[in-house]
Amino acid sequence: MSPDEWCNDDSFHLQLFSSMNPMGRGFEGLEKVLEVIESLDPEVRPDKMWLMGPRLNYSRNELRRRLHEAYIVDTFSLMLVRSQQPEAMVEFTSRTNEAGVFCCITMDLQRFSFLREPGQAERRAAYLVSFVRAMASCLPLTFGVGHSATDLGLGTDPTVRDLSMPRPIYETFWLNVYGPATVQAIGRQHLLSTPSTLMEELPHGAVLWLTRPTPADFSSEEARLAQARSLVHLRPELSLDSALATLRRRSLEFVPVPMEFDPDVADILRMEADHQGVLGGKRTLVERFNRYHPPAVSEWLPASQAPEPDVDNIKAAIDTYEGLYAEQLVALFHTDVPQVMEGVLEALPHLDWHLWHANWGRRLSHEQRETLVPALGAFLGRFLVGGLGGRWVPRKKLEEAAVVIGDRAWLPFLRARHALQNQEAPLDYSCSQLFRTAQRIARAHSH
Repeated sequence: MSPDEWCNDDSFHLQLFSSMNPMGRGFEGLEKVLEVIESLDPEVRPDKMWLMGPRLNYSRNELRRRLHEAYIVDTFSLMLVRSQQPEAMVEFTSRTNEAGVFCCITMDLQRFSFLREPGQAERRAAYLVSFVRAMASCLPLTFGVGHSATDLGLGTDPTVRDLSMPRPIYETFWLNVYGPATVQAIGRQHLLSTPSTLMEELPHGAVLWLTRPTPADFSSEEARLAQARSLVHLRPELSLDSALATLRRRSLEFVPVPMEFDPDVADILRMEADHQGVLGGKRTLVERFNRYHPPAVSEWLPASQAPEPDVDNIKAAIDTYEGLYAEQLVALFHTDVPQVMEGVLEALPHLDWHLWHANWGRRLSHEQRETLVPALGAFLGRFLVGGLGGRWVPRKKLEEAAVVIGDRAWLPFLRARHALQNQEAPLDYSCSQLFRTAQRIARAHSH
């Protein structure tokens, strides 16, 4: 697994803050900002705008006409997005009130792997730097950062969630912009002598500098050493060894761990690991999941011991299972688990993951559980019949109803009850595991 596959939800995050609100001059003040955004490289340039309603094709004339829709009380907020790959978003937010001026430009590029594409990394890094330069020419910048969004989230900076506030220097990143107040606090000459790949004075007294030529290798040993050296230069009271050790620990989170999951539940566990992502402790999670094995499937009987049907009308009972109960499950989950609409086998692990991840086994009332158990059991049974050639054996007591495949009678409704008994049960008693166990045994007997 490559680092980009391991951290497939990472994005590049650029955020710039200014001490001036150009909207004080209305649309005329905004136009210079729009010029900079429109000058972005065509491969990341937004072409849609998002105000209060649906996305619209971007044009200055249309934005001017609908400018009032971008205000919420005293805050102006404009989001420009790209409708093609790679996904790119540029957001401009500003307000002026008794608390002062807030002005922020944010750019997000999804996914981070876009900046690692062979032969393109330096060119793409260059136009990101050019974007910052151009923005600095029309707005006095007070602070800026450009880096991996995931690595930002793993950082030690307690103010990272509100970078607009005056702040000490806790960390250094790929791209750094310090405004006049920070430059003065550090000392301009001391700042300009910081170990860096690029150091450049901007208009209005700000300084732009890079730790590496591109953001592509932000978690490499070379990049971490560059980040640590620049931080210790700016904060001489800090230890290089300590700063570097902290960054190295963070880099470990980006090193893939092989996913050696139990094959019966591997796709469920992979969905959870990918959902939590590196910020959610993916490395530790994968190591724990590698040790996990669900209990052996116990919801079956030898076919010879399965009780005969005791319902008045076998066909009507089967129609109820497949036509009413199973369709109730589709109605309940078609939004959260759209795969259930398609009737494909992949629906089972997606459904298992949703039931587990959303804590259905814990949060159900008694009445809700008594509705969901028949729906889930019938949905599983339908796959045993349609996918493995099973035969329904209906019973008045649902937990006794079976699907006979070869010399075994599987009990899908009993499995459903077990799967909904507590928080971890949807994983421990997944529909996927029962189906795959039945599939293996059926295949073994057919050879």
